[in-house]
Amino acid sequence: MKELDEDKKTPWRKVHEKIDLSPAELARAMGRHRSKISRALGDSEGLIGGRDQLLLMRVARERGIELEAHEMVPER
Repeated sequence: MKELDEDKKTPWRKVHEKIDLSPAELARAMGRHRSKISRALGDSEGLIGGRDQLLLMRVARERGIELEAHEMVPER
C-alpha cells in the first residue's frame, strides 16, 4: 500500500468525510470489518468497489445525506 498524499482526496476519503462517521462506525453501519475500511481510507487510490458503493449510498440515505455515484469516483 502506498503512502497517502494528504492533499489528494480519494473517493473513500471524500465519502468518509461527507458521511462523518469514524471508520469503526462506518464499518458497523455498512456491515463490513473495521480493518477493511481503515485499509480503504489509507490506500493511495482509494477506489470504491461496486458493492461498497451500494452500501455507502444506503448508509448515507439512512442518515439523510445526499450521496451520488459521481462522488465515489476519482477526480480527473
